[in-house]
Amino acid sequence: MKTLVLEPMPDLFWHEVKENGWSNFFYKKHQNTPEKTEIIIIRTNTIFNKSFFDEFPDLKLIIRAGTGVDNIDIKEARKRDIVVCNTPEANAFSAYEHTISFVFALIKQHQKAKESILIGSWKSQLSENLEISDLKVLIVGLGRVGTRVARTLLNLGADVLAVDPYLTPEEWEHKKVVETSYKAGLEWCNMLSFHCPLTRETQNCFSLKTLRKLQNPIWLLNTARGEVVQEKAIEMGFQKGTLLGAALDVFSPEPWKIKEFSKSNNVILTPHTGSFTKKAKQRMALETLKVWSEFVFDNKIISSIDYRFY
Repeated sequence: MKTLVLEPMPDLFWHEVKENGWSNFFYKKHQNTPEKTEIIIIRTNTIFNKSFFDEFPDLKLIIRAGTGVDNIDIKEARKRDIVVCNTPEANAFSAYEHTISFVFALIKQHQKAKESILIGSWKSQLSENLEISDLKVLIVGLGRVGTRVARTLLNLGADVLAVDPYLTPEEWEHKKVVETSYKAGLEWCNMLSFHCPLTRETQNCFSLKTLRKLQNPIWLLNTARGEVVQEKAIEMGFQKGTLLGAALDVFSPEPWKIKEFSKSNNVILTPHTGSFTKKAKQRMALETLKVWSEFVFDNKIISSIDYRFY
């Protein structure tokens, strides 16, 4: 099946293509687009809208090398009976590590502490740091990343509850994390961490309305997708003292236009680097080719998205 790769892929990807004798299947963006392209591989930067679908009438499969599929018109893909797959395992470990680093940076006041040194106040203006055992963490989305975050925080002594309406009772039992509702979790927690995909149900999951449900000031973490968290709610949360701090790795749009709240030393920002590791890129390359080869040679679909959520 003729396969068009629209964005740069790691060297390992092309090495594996060559080693397996698959080179005749693949075309790059700068080459002449082959007729009857049946598979397209993209990453983050390609906005796969209706015009793209019109351009490739023989398309059967889109592989998103990465996790999020918000840059693909899923409704259009479903209408045309085109399969959309991603690589959900590739970035999970690095995104989990990134989240845990956020937790420590927030409760140990890394940025505020640095500023205290630079302005010569040492620690006289700092409040006491917290320990992990002081945390009551609500995890929204108990998938590959959220499960790792929950288990690590539990092992370190935090209290953890989770929200995920799509897990079965057996899956909850296997994950060993206590289930709650979003409303009850917001009334209970002092830290809120998002690990859910961007769908019509999760867009603006943290909003101005959410602020009114909080019973305690909280730390907010988002390593999921920017549109899961409404930026106006972050701004209002800081103004009202409802937010103790925020750590954000994802934004909408990206690159992000700086907002006033981002200048606070209680806010940690990283430019969507949760999966920005060498090993994550290698896993992504190999997982992409696994999805591709299963489809091409075995007529098997793996890691396809669930259209019900989009």
